[in-house]
Amino acid sequence: MQIEDCFLVGTVFKLHGYKGDVNIYNDNDILFNFNTIQFFLVEQNKSLVPFFIEKARHTKKNIILVKFDQINSEEEAKSILRNKIFLPNTFLPEMDKNEINKKELIGFQVIDSQLGELGKIEYINSETAQTLIYVGSNENEFCFPMHEQFILEIDEKSKIMQVEIPEELLKLN
Repeated sequence: MQIEDCFLVGTVFKLHGYKGDVNIYNDNDILFNFNTIQFFLVEQNKSLVPFFIEKARHTKKNIILVKFDQINSEEEAKSILRNKIFLPNTFLPEMDKNEINKKELIGFQVIDSQLGELGKIEYINSETAQTLIYVGSNENEFCFPMHEQFILEIDEKSKIMQVEIPEELLKLN
């Protein structure tokens, strides 16, 4: 299997216990159905090697605890520590064509319909009750809720987010 036919799930970032279990940081926050996934592809020496899953579960939205069939000790698990984990594109969940990955928005230019250029998206916080977009420029920093009331259009090709944010909201920041 070629890397072009796969997507990055994440990275083995930590060992779990002494029986070979590992924690994978899920870069895309995708919730997988482990009843349909039999293996992960582990990058080793610039090749993708299938490792069959004995058991796997999400411990948090972005952390997957995995026990691989062929890894049965802490020493064996260390051999894949910090390796990238992939899956074939067929396991990528279908997304709404209008939906964009929040991480892809970082670096987008934010332009207000009334005020003009406001800055670039530096960070998106989805840990709060409502997702907040943080924008920075040379003059100031501010945030606003990621909501259809404020976002008019997102142009992925030009990396521009058209917004209409009340001036009062900008002054709160």
